Amino acid sequence: MRYFLLLALIICVVVPVCAQDVRDTGQANVMGRITVRSDAEMQRVMRLGLDLMEYREGDDLIFLTTEAELYRLQAQGFDARLDQHLTEELPQVGPETFLGGYRTVEETHAFLDQMQAQHPNLAEVFTYGQSWQKLQNPLTGYDLKGIVLTNRVNRVINKPVFMIQAAIHARELVPAELATRFINYLLSNYGTDADATWLLDEHKIVIIPIYNPDGRKIAETGALKRKNMNSTTGGCSQTNSGIDLNRNYSFSWGVVNMPTDPPCGETWPGLIAASEPETMADQALINSLFPDQRAPARTEPAPLDATGVFLDLHSTGNLVLYPWGQDTLPPPNLQLRTIARKVASYNGYNPIQTIQLYPTSGTSQDYAYGELGVAGFGMETGNGSGSCGGFMPAYSCMDGGTAGNFWAINLPALLYFAKLPRTPYMTGEGPTPETLTIAKTRFSTFNLRAQISDVDNGGQTINAAEAYVDVPPWRGGTPIAMTPEDGSFNANVEYGIINGLHISSGRHIIFVRGRDSAGNWGVLKAVFKNDPAVVVDPRGN
Repeated sequence: MRYFLLLALIICVVVPVCAQDVRDTGQANVMGRITVRSDAEMQRVMRLGLDLMEYREGDDLIFLTTEAELYRLQAQGFDARLDQHLTEELPQVGPETFLGGYRTVEETHAFLDQMQAQHPNLAEVFTYGQSWQKLQNPLTGYDLKGIVLTNRVNRVINKPVFMIQAAIHARELVPAELATRFINYLLSNYGTDADATWLLDEHKIVIIPIYNPDGRKIAETGALKRKNMNSTTGGCSQTNSGIDLNRNYSFSWGVVNMPTDPPCGETWPGLIAASEPETMADQALINSLFPDQRAPARTEPAPLDATGVFLDLHSTGNLVLYPWGQDTLPPPNLQLRTIARKVASYNGYNPIQTIQLYPTSGTSQDYAYGELGVAGFGMETGNGSGSCGGFMPAYSCMDGGTAGNFWAINLPALLYFAKLPRTPYMTGEGPTPETLTIAKTRFSTFNLRAQISDVDNGGQTINAAEAYVDVPPWRGGTPIAMTPEDGSFNANVEYGIINGLHISSGRHIIFVRGRDSAGNWGVLKAVFKNDPAVVVDPRGN
């Protein structure tokens, strides 16, 4: 402890802005802009510890600040200024925000237990560590909790893993709500929705709804708390103390966000890599879920048949992010870019390499990909500004209107991610069945029709489609070729059909997938055939 306090004191002596970066308590928050026109300017700005928003506009970075801090930045020669319009849009938040629908930490943990109790064969709650505050005093702080969703009765071996974590930054309310809704969606639709059913039968989905419970508890008061509760550096307000857990991962730690940066700054990475109990526990969890599939050199790709998908949910900025964050070197698996573009086709977000937002280091998605070769992504949900903008939008924005509706636009994106983990670098390049219908004819056979698109998976033409009854291809299912509805597969959007398909009586699940001209088979989409519920196809004769 003495070592940490001494080193923090040294940092404050070496870095003169240390004493200045504490947000002026008692002053109202405002939104500022700082223009960055070169890499050198960006590096200088990154040393300031500003509270940067998760979106930018051209050369302007947007940040939460005070008027006093803006004056200091201008005096230091930065092109920093007040954005009056964004300042007026800052939401007035407080404890009543949570009464509007967002779950507290305790309510979220109770929700996980409830899901396990209601779905004992599909859901299992686990504790993977303890928060910083709980380690200081067992009577305070929280256990770190997650949930595993999979059919535990259906003993399919080697299930691939899709991991979601949310609320690593405490004040970001939307991500935790998306995570809990996705849990509820999969469990409540198991057995009635074919995709939800096969995903839990064939895959393992691991979800951490609130990564940073200590900080979240402070955010529940309306404070814009981002970091964890580590207060050993001293000199910071409760809101600005702590470590940015999404700069604390051991892969490429301290390259952009450095321990010599202002400790009260919102992106301070801590004094050493993976110093925080939350980070250490999460890294251990990631390492236990995914095999190591990538050589250490940053230019070495993971093999095409590598398994696993990792997603860190954030807000706010309408972005799908892929590695790397520290420089413009593209990831050796460029399939990450293709996957990001496909996800963005569902929610309308902007798919970019992380550094295109601003430079970062020591982040979760870079760790998952860099250390293990897992297809790692971040997703900045929500609007950067407007009536449903900011970190704490009204709960009604989860479902309401064009300014929000965060759940409806992100459910298809989450489902696509969930379908990828068996071989993301292969299936992410292939086309996707976007619609799938099955209808009974007059002669008790079935007509199957699927729209298959490669528009956002590389734009190649579709050259094949096939269906499987009950057994998916990776478990030895028998393919049934689909024919092109218009006579030939020669476009990047096609309809594949099977007319007069004979299926035995009873309930069956039908899988469909497509292949493009580059030879890539894409993800599956499924539909149930259930005799009492199927619709008679009026075209059958």
